[in-house]
Amino acid sequence: MTARNAMTGVIRKICLCCQGGSPKFVRECGHVQCPLHSCRMIEDGEDAALQNCIAAFCLACAGSPEAVADCSADIPIGAQPPCPAHSFRMPEETPLPQLVRPLPGLGAACEQGAKSGSRKDGNFVGPDGMPQVPAALNQLRHEQLAAIIPGRAPEALDI
Repeated sequence: MTARNAMTGVIRKICLCCQGGSPKFVRECGHVQCPLHSCRMIEDGEDAALQNCIAAFCLACAGSPEAVADCSADIPIGAQPPCPAHSFRMPEETPLPQLVRPLPGLGAACEQGAKSGSRKDGNFVGPDGMPQVPAALNQLRHEQLAAIIPGRAPEALDI
């Protein structure tokens, strides 16, 4: 919610700066080619839509994706204030879940993952057809492995 409010505030600041600080001129803005034109008056919007507007504005300002990444407009120059869009210029990437392949020969876990191919039970099948499972073992599987080799500590079986 705060990021959403922050993004609408950033868009509003940029539009006010462009129109000489006049809210009336922002409302009557005729720059329909501006990437921020469609979202200049919204109070609340989807994060992805607002992020796309800001990213398109930064691309139009900088000229290339490399220039957007290297943008130094967060530093004020003379009387020019720092760009309010600078911290939102590049969308945050969501981390992908880490998947690992089970070691060959672990038996039922390997075969079950290859047969299911679904995400319901937590097993995934990779593009090469090999089963993949989430990096963390579930507790039941952990106890089963500990029972196989009773002389070893369960922690030693975490691979």
